[in-house]
Amino acid sequence: MKTRNAQSGFSLIELLVAMGIGMFLIIGALTVQSNTRKTFTVNENQARLQETARYVFSVIEPELQLAGNYGYSNDASRFRLWISSTNRPRLADMRLWSTQVGSIPAILEQCGKHYAVDLMSAVNADNNSYTLACAAQGGGHNGISDTLTIRHAMQAASTASASKYQIQTIRTNPALNEVFMSGAVPETTTFIGDVQVRDMVVESYYVSVNSDARVGLPALRVKTLTTNGTSPVMTDQEVIRGVEDIQVEFGVDPGVDDDLDGKTDYTSGFTREYVAPNHIEVRNGAVSSARLCVRTRAEQAEQGFIDTKTYAYAGNTFGPFNDGFRRVVMCRTIYLRNARQFEYVP
Repeated sequence: MKTRNAQSGFSLIELLVAMGIGMFLIIGALTVQSNTRKTFTVNENQARLQETARYVFSVIEPELQLAGNYGYSNDASRFRLWISSTNRPRLADMRLWSTQVGSIPAILEQCGKHYAVDLMSAVNADNNSYTLACAAQGGGHNGISDTLTIRHAMQAASTASASKYQIQTIRTNPALNEVFMSGAVPETTTFIGDVQVRDMVVESYYVSVNSDARVGLPALRVKTLTTNGTSPVMTDQEVIRGVEDIQVEFGVDPGVDDDLDGKTDYTSGFTREYVAPNHIEVRNGAVSSARLCVRTRAEQAEQGFIDTKTYAYAGNTFGPFNDGFRRVVMCRTIYLRNARQFEYVP
């Protein structure tokens, strides 16, 4: 008796159906993988932009908090510039806009008239511009961002050095507080134990057209009055690339007119309003806080992405840029720790 082979393979139609289902599943898996990768890339780019902005805050915030700290005092109106025992002009007469005072060391004037000695302007900024006399590096200022200048003394005491720009403060006699650069400390013998010398910090932050690594990629830069070991010098270096704009608004306390006579009776040091950098109250030194906004830009354009967003912050509107670069804007309010807390105005 003959037996039949009961085994049989797939028919051609069955194979075609199986291949179609398999290809459909593969295409679906590849689509999901591609979309997941795109989402991951977008999220990673966003995180890097946010990280860049947070780094900017980590650099500038401590400096802003110290603005106006001058050793034993935060009242620069009583300070003098020690040029010699017979030439001690008041800092109150050496504002950024006041008549030029002679005999000031050239390095202190390199970035502009009274640039380093106007300690009454603990902070100031150029609104959407760059007006410093020292040239902007990195291809120049980008033409849209603010330029922020901060002045303060270091927290730690130092020793007198002819290679540094320094400050001497006297706890018991603020009228003798002085800034100097000769390395020869002004008279201190009468105030032993109540005298302190500190190094001064004067720095300006701005955004350049190019970074050190790439033309066309903007960067945050800082000019700093420092030392080369033998004498004071003004340096210019990149802080971080990928910063496209910084904007500053200052919180001010214009004072309170209690008796309604049209004159300020007292200032509290608390922020009552935020104003643009060129506001008269900023010039008057009534700054108690700063609102800093940073716009960062991706280093590479993203295929298929068009930036159609309008960015509105710090009283300005930018965009839409209609390009392939992603951007992030982050803002932070920073309080100046050395803003005077209460002052009666006669």
